[in-house]
Amino acid sequence: MSLTGPQILESISLGILITDLNGRIIGVNSALCELLGYDKAELDGNVMSSLFAETGSSGSQGLLNDVTRGKGRVPHIADLVARDGEQIPVEIHPGVVYDPTGSKVGALFTIKNLSEEMKLLKTVQRRNMQLLASSEVAKVATQIHEVQELLLRCVDLIRTHFGFYYAAIFLIDETGEWAFLRAATGEAGHRLLEDQHKLGVGSQSMVGWVTANNAARIALDVGQEAVRFDNPLLPKTRSEMALPLRVRGEVIGALDVQSTSLNAFADEDVQTIQMMADQVAIAIDNAHLFAQQIGEEL
Repeated sequence: MSLTGPQILESISLGILITDLNGRIIGVNSALCELLGYDKAELDGNVMSSLFAETGSSGSQGLLNDVTRGKGRVPHIADLVARDGEQIPVEIHPGVVYDPTGSKVGALFTIKNLSEEMKLLKTVQRRNMQLLASSEVAKVATQIHEVQELLLRCVDLIRTHFGFYYAAIFLIDETGEWAFLRAATGEAGHRLLEDQHKLGVGSQSMVGWVTANNAARIALDVGQEAVRFDNPLLPKTRSEMALPLRVRGEVIGALDVQSTSLNAFADEDVQTIQMMADQVAIAIDNAHLFAQQIGEEL
């Protein structure tokens, strides 16, 4: 039994895209259609560049240039755009299509979905970033004994390493009724500090709830969160997490972080940032003890 060309293409689990030398699509297999969410009829006759997130040397034109220059076996990493707009990372192996006379007439691209590999890579990168952030916060906690400088350094490190929109630290005052903002990032943080921003312990806010209940609170979609202070200076917030700062079981304040992305906090983020919050709380306590010791000696 002999197989035809189309049957062979359909038997391949990887995506197959065939074009002429101008990038006009003349053939695809079902695996590619399934990957991108298109019907074959929608792709036939279309231009290859419409499937790529990037143009020029990093997109479809770069692949075609390799084919026409005889570099058809050099693999490329690119992002293809699915029918629903999602960008899918892929590895593309181009090859040259010849006619019976040996002349180049087109290109054949074998396409492998790299989504799972990229997820794994991002997970590893995120974990490495978390370990670095935790290490730097621990270093700051042991080296800086002035409370305000300590707090400012910590919120900057946390925001920078995790890519958050905003990070802030609140400390409970002597009355135990209010959590005052003591350090915060960005222009919004600067303005809030100038205004001596505070939230009531137990109030209708994430920080208020955390400081009253000695437990973390996470809003993966702030639009669905009933207990939250909606700050007009932070209009882009989509996710928020508040964590208690604890010393010997007693809550002394809260760490608040906000993101512009929905569902921004994974379980490992919560664990890592809570560990950093605990480090910050101990460092604050040590800084106070250090200040008292210096005062007694003077």
